[in-house]
Amino acid sequence: MNYRIETKEAFQVFGIERVFQTSGGGEVLTTPGEFWQQCHANGEVERLADNAGELPVNLSKDLLKVHAVCSYRRTENDTFPYMLCSFKSESSKTDGYLEITIPSHTWAIFPSELFSWDQFNDSIESLYRRFYSEWLPTAGYEKVDGMELEVYGGRDGLNYVELWFAVRKTS
Repeated sequence: MNYRIETKEAFQVFGIERVFQTSGGGEVLTTPGEFWQQCHANGEVERLADNAGELPVNLSKDLLKVHAVCSYRRTENDTFPYMLCSFKSESSKTDGYLEITIPSHTWAIFPSELFSWDQFNDSIESLYRRFYSEWLPTAGYEKVDGMELEVYGGRDGLNYVELWFAVRKTS
């Protein structure tokens, strides 16, 4: 399985948050996928991208402007926070958005192969499935606080996603 381990200093993101139930129900929006669809339809994704500014210098220049972060704070049982976000830089316009600091972590980063958008669901589901069923049980690492990022990029007319999982070595 293609992955890399990287330690990153704390960084900030800003964006639009919703809290979802792990067992479905609750909010009118029941999945992060539906949240993405709604925010594309009402222009929030485009507005967030416009306000993102330049990418911080330590990030790849082929990244898109809007990403997602999950489980970055504690919520009630059977719920998790999910934010459509942009990496904060000096040129970002953050007024009206929730800002959070992602603490320094070691990250297990799993990149997808390049894909067209009609293959997005299969690509991201495969990465999540393989992380939990193949990598995590045998890697000698454990997840830290459940924190995850979905980082999106593109090149050569195709797209990719990287799943970043906060991890630490097991003893």
